[in-house]
Amino acid sequence: MAPDHEKARLKELIIDKALVVRREPITLSSGQKTNHYYDLKKVLAHGEGLKLTGILMLEEMLKMGPVKSVGGLETGAISISVAIARESLEHDNISWFFVRKQPKGHGLQNMIEGNVLEPVVVVEDVITKGESVLKAIEVLQSKWKHMLGVVAIIDRGGGKDNLQAKHKIKFVSLFEDKDFEDVVKKRLAKLNV
Repeated sequence: MAPDHEKARLKELIIDKALVVRREPITLSSGQKTNHYYDLKKVLAHGEGLKLTGILMLEEMLKMGPVKSVGGLETGAISISVAIARESLEHDNISWFFVRKQPKGHGLQNMIEGNVLEPVVVVEDVITKGESVLKAIEVLQSKWKHMLGVVAIIDRGGGKDNLQAKHKIKFVSLFEDKDFEDVVKKRLAKLNV
């Protein structure tokens, strides 16, 4: 599949499996309320969706520079990181890791699990304000890890507005919220009939 076809197919899977539209407001982890939600774990739990995500995000990551590992905050970044690492076998065999929300209460009490090799790219499924990504970046920076940037599947605005403009973090997403605007409007119209 060519990259344009892969991206179009991933968008179809997101629309079919992950785009939830409701009349009643849905509260996002950022606290914002919306009438549509991206349940991307439904796409990432699907073999084809996982593979397409890995291929497309790896392509974007490699544009940032020589990436050695990929990861982000648990749990959203785990399946994405594994998909990218798997797809990287033919390239540079990129390692993956995840950042815990709080230290493990036993064992080595690590905040970062997996294999962190520099430079790293942080990944996320959906970015609204970028707060989860910033938590992961803060932990990585406390361990003096060099970061190339952030790649997300969908940016609801916080990637460009918060990460890139305010924090000067290199950022790219596969899709923006506006890419699904027409579908959301059609589904809302059907709900209001």
